[in-house]
Amino acid sequence: MKIILLDKVDSTNDYVKKFIKNGETVAVVAKRQTKGKGTKGRSFVSDEGGVYVSVLKFYSGLKASEAYSIISDTAVAVVKTLAAFGVEASIKWPNDVFACGKKICGILTETKLVGEYVEYGVIGIGININNDIAPEIENVAVSAKTITGREINIDSVLATLLFNIEQKQEAGLYARYSCVLGKKIRVVKPSGDSYFAVAEEVLSDGRLKLVGGEVLTAAEIFLE
Repeated sequence: MKIILLDKVDSTNDYVKKFIKNGETVAVVAKRQTKGKGTKGRSFVSDEGGVYVSVLKFYSGLKASEAYSIISDTAVAVVKTLAAFGVEASIKWPNDVFACGKKICGILTETKLVGEYVEYGVIGIGININNDIAPEIENVAVSAKTITGREINIDSVLATLLFNIEQKQEAGLYARYSCVLGKKIRVVKPSGDSYFAVAEEVLSDGRLKLVGGEVLTAAEIFLE
């Protein structure tokens, strides 16, 4: 894996796309992002002290119907990485990692499909490690430093994360690390409709099945 280290960039996801034509696995790491991307077009706060990395990976034989494994394997890799530094984390469907009931990591993936297969994926990861959490979001976000009470070596976190990302994760770990399955959640549909439900199962294609049989493809969920 080729690793590119930057002090500052607008978005690691955008930057790493420059290497698509080379057809090689590349990781772009930045100390800070000025236009970090979250899901649904939101910005992701990326102040110095966090781990911000985007990995460009090419796939052979990965079916489009199995593309969700990119997100699930990445989320599991993040949970394992945080555990190595004393932070117990879990996964909130579909692509957030939580610790102490607050968001500690966001994951954003973009894939290129050719026919029924995934050609490549861009995997963006932002983990709060030593960075300060802004007062306006400290009720919903947390850092590893806050949880452990100590500074954590950023280079060690990055090395551990990149190692874990390259591993094929054991089937079932995503569900085992989930913090929503079996729990009461509030569902907010893209239409704005909101209701309560109980999460039952994450299906192989990444959709969330609720008790009662409803299956969510696109929605936001909140733990109650």
